[in-house]
Amino acid sequence: MSDNLLFKKMPKGSISDVIIEQITDALIRGDLKPGDKIPTELEFSENMGVSRNAVREAIKVLVAFGVLEVRRAEGTFVVQDYNPKLMDSMLYGMILSEHSMDELLEYKIANAYSITLLAMKKSTPESLVKLRRLGEAFLEVSKKVPADQEEMYRAAVDFNVQIAKMAQNRMVAQMDELVHKMAAFTRHKAIEVSIAEGRPEALPENYLFEVEVLESGDPNRIIVLMERRLELWRELLL
Repeated sequence: MSDNLLFKKMPKGSISDVIIEQITDALIRGDLKPGDKIPTELEFSENMGVSRNAVREAIKVLVAFGVLEVRRAEGTFVVQDYNPKLMDSMLYGMILSEHSMDELLEYKIANAYSITLLAMKKSTPESLVKLRRLGEAFLEVSKKVPADQEEMYRAAVDFNVQIAKMAQNRMVAQMDELVHKMAAFTRHKAIEVSIAEGRPEALPENYLFEVEVLESGDPNRIIVLMERRLELWRELLL
């Protein structure tokens, strides 16, 4: 790590925010790596010409975000493993930003398309069998009278978790988890409306069509799947 790059001249702005930005830039450049020990508050303060309070505040924020961890008697380090807290700030940013329901549904479709394409390329006969079983289980749950909304929700989640696993990409899985957290209410609402309209099987049937598409191995069919899914979501949610 180059201290000169980490301790570059301070630009204008909130001092703690600037320190956070410079540590983030150092991580992006690779000057700081997972497991690295960062300079002490005093070193930051003296090299950047800022108060230790500002440095302390910046470090607290990055610890809260899951980027840094404080080890007693050792110092402050860049975390070595993925921490779910890393996604929290992005989640809040997406929740608090202004967007329409249609924009959210289109974003979910874009995310689902990417995952389904990867899952198709990396699927195995065993993973497809498991996915079909989960889709069929979702369909069976939807046929119960009266339909159990929470049980249907859990079955839908189990199906989508399997799809994410089949993609075999940690970054994709992390982003998918973020999308599901942000849009969990849409799945609850879609299930609720489908039950109220007397067609609780609509969502599981769409999921089983996804299994059929994956089994075909034809990436062109994913577009048809996503068009049908978006149309269904719009019927249930808009």
